[in-house]
Amino acid sequence: MHTTLALPIVLSAALIGLIGSFIPFPARYQNHPYASIYAGSFAGMCSTSLISNYWEIAIISAIGAVLYTLTLNVFAGFGGRLGSIAFASVALFVLAKGLLI
Repeated sequence: MHTTLALPIVLSAALIGLIGSFIPFPARYQNHPYASIYAGSFAGMCSTSLISNYWEIAIISAIGAVLYTLTLNVFAGFGGRLGSIAFASVALFVLAKGLLI
């Protein structure tokens, strides 16, 4: 939204979280899909100089999904886990991209 519609980054992330909150998910998933959407909106706040195409966004999303799944029971009840997952997924991608290129 920031790149395409020229909205501020924070407003773009907030709109993604708001729109994602209206998507109905089965109750058996609890709040995990909403948390994933919110963590993805954090990861999407990184610079466009780090991400140049949609494949890179998909890779960052996959890394974030793995990290989210691995840390389900870690730091339960503490704040900042979703932002940390978003940071770690982008950082791991940029590190791997720098090593491979």
